[in-house]
Amino acid sequence: MNPLQIAILVYIVGMMIADFIILFYVLRRSLVTRRVIFFISSILLYMAVEAADIGYIIFYKGSIFSEPISLLLASIPAVLSVKLKDSSIQWRADKVASITLAFTIVLDELAMGYAFSSAFGPRLNPLISSVSNIAFGIMMLSDAIFFLAISSIKNIREFALFSFAASMAFMPNIFLTFRTYLSLVGSTVSSIIMIINIIMLYLIEIRRISFNMQLLSISLAGFDFFMMLGLSAYAAYKDLYIISISMILSMIWYFILIFYRFSDRKINIGIKYPFIFLILINLAELTMGFGESVLGFNITNSIFMTHHMESMKMPMRSPFTNPYWWIFPMNPLSMTIMSFKDVLMNSHNIIFATFWGSYILIMMTTMMPFYVIMMGAEMIYLVYERFKISKNSQIKYWAIAIMIGMPIFVWLIPYYTDFYIFGMSGMIFPVTLIGFSISIIAIIIASILFGKRAYCNLACMSAHMWTNIFYDKFKPKKNYRFWDYFRWIPFTLMLITFGYWSSMELGITKVPHIGMTAINPLDIFGMFTLNYIWWFFFFLTPIFGTYSCSRQGWCGFGTFVGLFNKIIFKIKAKNVEDCRVCNNIQCEKACPIKIEIRKDILSKGFSNRISCVGCGDCVEACPKNNLEIYDITRLFKKK
Repeated sequence: MNPLQIAILVYIVGMMIADFIILFYVLRRSLVTRRVIFFISSILLYMAVEAADIGYIIFYKGSIFSEPISLLLASIPAVLSVKLKDSSIQWRADKVASITLAFTIVLDELAMGYAFSSAFGPRLNPLISSVSNIAFGIMMLSDAIFFLAISSIKNIREFALFSFAASMAFMPNIFLTFRTYLSLVGSTVSSIIMIINIIMLYLIEIRRISFNMQLLSISLAGFDFFMMLGLSAYAAYKDLYIISISMILSMIWYFILIFYRFSDRKINIGIKYPFIFLILINLAELTMGFGESVLGFNITNSIFMTHHMESMKMPMRSPFTNPYWWIFPMNPLSMTIMSFKDVLMNSHNIIFATFWGSYILIMMTTMMPFYVIMMGAEMIYLVYERFKISKNSQIKYWAIAIMIGMPIFVWLIPYYTDFYIFGMSGMIFPVTLIGFSISIIAIIIASILFGKRAYCNLACMSAHMWTNIFYDKFKPKKNYRFWDYFRWIPFTLMLITFGYWSSMELGITKVPHIGMTAINPLDIFGMFTLNYIWWFFFFLTPIFGTYSCSRQGWCGFGTFVGLFNKIIFKIKAKNVEDCRVCNNIQCEKACPIKIEIRKDILSKGFSNRISCVGCGDCVEACPKNNLEIYDITRLFKKK
């Protein structure tokens, strides 16, 4: 480093220390005059314009006359402070005072980021340079730690704000001047922190019904999505504008939430707030899965690139020579573009090509190991929250089984072996007829022993993502007889698909094509059901309710495993007479499938319908503790 660079570092460190001293002084006081806030804003602006002018004049050879002009502009708040009536205010309840201070801090830190990038790079335009450097990352992490440390009450709100700010400190553009792999390391750390942030936002939605907390969870979900959109644009096209703008706007909102106290009035949650939250949080998760998968694929394969891959303009799969192939096996972007172009060229139908492209985009993103790990981590914690509040021992044990089974059955088995689990594994390893048969037999045996819940409430991630404390509030109010008949249509289509694929494996029929692309019916049906249709239903859970896959029957495989509910599995009454005299029928109200449990029990002493997923909500809801789950474990206990 030369003396000028050392001077810039010393200046930035000194500015950060001065900022923290000033903010510590202000935040420790609830009553401050508005004149003081404006005066402090001017001091911070003076430091900001000095930092920006130093970078501009010294490193960009800008005109020295820019400094008096910028200093004059920075004096505006000081001038206003003289004009204002000097009276004490609850400054954190005053919009003008708190928002002015928030914008001032943002400008101050952007100016420091610009000064650092002027000295050390990258020297791009001021917008990108101010946030695309390691100094900005250190400042955001320091902010997150500082505001958490001085908060008088360290509750879930404070930790949500901390993780939100900390996630910005490791975005891939922060490491633009470093080696490429550090961008991947940084973005992975950022995503891990953001996953923690998303879990906290879920918990806020569950526990808090004030306007302040709803605004916090919904707005942070929206900015998480915006930042992940920027990550995706950067990963796909090296675009720095979206990620830079998203970080600046997120930074502004973060400081507004830190300084301004929004209303804590109680509100009626209804469906509106959770619906908006779910849309934004699911978009954030989808774009995070896409961005990280594309970025990880591109960076790891650029490091471990083979001669064959160098000749390809847009490689589709990671070779086994790439040690990270198992987490970044494919490129969702290149697969989507290739599929769209291929279908458009052969069909000349833009509508169908667009549909097919969207199908491939969502399918490829939601089947990527990173997305699965991310969603699994979030849902495991929400299942743990349900475990904590469950009173029934059977439900507690099953919650533990789900938490243990999720990484085993959903991550390891479906994606990394050639044993077929409903269409997923063929995207990495070829599915053989023998492997397919073994998997189906294993699922049949498990379903006979434990009922449909062995698959739909344990092994299938698409179902058990509803088995948690947050989604529990979106149970449908009633069921329609139509779905009892409709379920046999997807079931029949599944049988036809399985039969057609088996005939292909035996050499009886030929492989179908769309354009130049060979179509594996097994993968198409499985992915269309679990990674496309399911994603939209999950996205719209407040409207369609939980377990729509089983209640509405669009999952043919769920209907298939439900047939084995009829062998051993039962929701059984300890005393049928207690059900006969029951007036509130809490079991049916709690059931996410809306099965007529009481009617079944009064007629035959138990309920074991094909649609039942064995979640145990009815057992827990029974006020007389009269219901129990009866499966193979009960047979052993009787002995």
